[in-house]
Amino acid sequence: MANEKYTVVFNKEINMWQIKKSGAVRASGNFVTKEAALAKVRVLSKNQDIGVTVKKKDGKFGKHNI
Repeated sequence: MANEKYTVVFNKEINMWQIKKSGAVRASGNFVTKEAALAKVRVLSKNQDIGVTVKKKDGKFGKHNI
C-alpha cells in the first residue's frame, strides 16, 4: 500500500509512547520513552520500507531523521 506509514505518538491515557501503523486498530508497540519508540520504529520502517511520522508529546509534528 503506497500510503502506509508508522506514526510515533504519545498516548496521554496510558502515559506511554506508541507506534501506530496507518489503518491499524491497535498500536504496534508501547514504550516508556520516546527514544525507545524511535529505535523500534527505525527497525520496523527499514524492514518494511514504510515512512515514519513523529509527533511531539503535545501532538504537534516533530522533527526527526529516521
